[in-house]
Amino acid sequence: MRQNEPTLMAPLPPARADFRAIHAGHASNEARIAALIAANMARLYDHLMGAGITHVAASFICDDDTCLITGIAAFADATRVACPDMDIPYVDLDPDTPGDVLHRLPLSDAITRLACDVLQDLRAASGTTRAADGSLSLDAAARANLLDYNPHPTGAR
Repeated sequence: MRQNEPTLMAPLPPARADFRAIHAGHASNEARIAALIAANMARLYDHLMGAGITHVAASFICDDDTCLITGIAAFADATRVACPDMDIPYVDLDPDTPGDVLHRLPLSDAITRLACDVLQDLRAASGTTRAADGSLSLDAAARANLLDYNPHPTGAR
């Protein structure tokens, strides 16, 4: 038996988008955001230590693409202390803004924003959007972070 019609589909035309340029732009943006988070975190650690705060614990709840900070507790060694009323420099992580604008935020707002930045960056890197809760400890004395992340089963909450 002879086949008169081709069985394979015609090949697709070449892509019109420059995927290398798109990938390079995405990688450049990720590197910029990682550098801004590190710089913001270093400024926060410096100001916390200057205020006598050794570490901060931020409680959070994450749903889909958003993370909500539900509480902040500051500590001087093992003693809980109030967040001092001071402003610290912070750069927004807006990928659409061409330049980095440094502005000042109250310490509690900067802690909230940085905790959200770190959580969203970690969730994006892991590719997860599952609901979760937990706490993020920002240890200014050790200049390190500790994450307690508890994902919820799909549909639970």
